[in-house]
Amino acid sequence: MTFTEAQQLIAKGEGQRIEFKLKAKHPDRIIREIVAFSNSKGGHLFIGVDDNGSIVGLKDAEEAHYVMGKAMVELCRPQIEYEHHIIPIDDNRAIIHYQFESGKNKPYFAFLKPSHKRGRSFVRLEDRSIQASRELRQILKFSLKEAQTSFEYGENEKMLLNYLGNHKEVTVNTFCTFGNINEQMASQTLIKLTLNNVLKVIPDENEDKFIFVV
Repeated sequence: MTFTEAQQLIAKGEGQRIEFKLKAKHPDRIIREIVAFSNSKGGHLFIGVDDNGSIVGLKDAEEAHYVMGKAMVELCRPQIEYEHHIIPIDDNRAIIHYQFESGKNKPYFAFLKPSHKRGRSFVRLEDRSIQASRELRQILKFSLKEAQTSFEYGENEKMLLNYLGNHKEVTVNTFCTFGNINEQMASQTLIKLTLNNVLKVIPDENEDKFIFVV
């Protein structure tokens, strides 16, 4: 990637597929963005760029890349594939560009320390990375597998689809309330319908929303 190409991307500002970080001093704070890109539609991470899009650069971009590469190996599971470019902006400074594709081994998890046994999964929501819900993790896990097989529409499915015929969206808790069913049953039904392309999940910081696939 050339500096001109980088400038064009940076000019778009932070968003669903673009993130800026000024330094790589605390890579554990950046890992969640990387995981979110890999769990979503991919994206571009620039290090050496301020939140407002100002291109500040790094004095030792090679060292910063080493720190980030080590962190991705130690703190991301499964391992994440990426491309990177160190792009000079003058004789003394450079920025680092990382490009991540939508991953093939979802869901990906971020670990605060290599010794931690459990990590957190994140997805991208506009210009933020939010923690993935249990339902979304299951959808990510099975969405890349072979096409789902047909299934029978039971009472819960019929009740849910009838509700969505009169409302634009539903959540797990809403389904539990109007369906008078437990959380596990509501969750499983929503996951099943999403994996079979009947519903679409909209990630949300408070509670995911499910809508009809248009």
